[in-house]
Amino acid sequence: MIERGALLRPALLLGLLGLAAAVLLGGLNRLTEDRIVAERQQRALGAVSAMLEPGSYDNDLLADRIEMAVPALSQTARVYRARSDGEPRAAVFDVTTEKGYSGPIRLLVAVDVEGRVIGVRVLSHRETPGLGDRIERGKSDWLTQFAGKSLGNPPAGDWAPDRRSGEFDTVTSATITSSAVIDAVKRVLQTFESNRKKLFATTENAEHTQ
Repeated sequence: MIERGALLRPALLLGLLGLAAAVLLGGLNRLTEDRIVAERQQRALGAVSAMLEPGSYDNDLLADRIEMAVPALSQTARVYRARSDGEPRAAVFDVTTEKGYSGPIRLLVAVDVEGRVIGVRVLSHRETPGLGDRIERGKSDWLTQFAGKSLGNPPAGDWAPDRRSGEFDTVTSATITSSAVIDAVKRVLQTFESNRKKLFATTENAEHTQ
């Protein structure tokens, strides 16, 4: 008769091997996830830096950032603050709107200290190739029309595509896509205007902006 211990030893060994494999895979997954997150942050940082004039800031954009809700947009925005000698120079909002024709559109919207748009970039989207994807900087200059715009320029009622009686050009055959981007930029400007002090608060003066 086979001893009970002889039967248990292989089972125990298999169990230990399975546990070791699970721990190893878990560790590899965490390392992979961390690397992916780091790569995404570096890509976003590169895009943010490209929107600002060289030499216009001297702080670490990746370190000097906050999270801020933008009304009517789906996710909390990550906001990178640009400073020079400690003085605010610009804010770059990383936002996502769910109002795209085919799904979410992720944007970077850079705003100067006067509340004017420096520029807008599309980070990701699912819009129709040949139509809505022309919001991409490399496929048209449609996004350039936002530069210099601010709340009041144009008036609030004109923040819409021209095909909906607004001030902004419409991407051909992509009115919904155009509306989504225009609305997102307007929401960012509204958030910037109503949160100026909080937006650029530092550790030293944050207690005065609560």
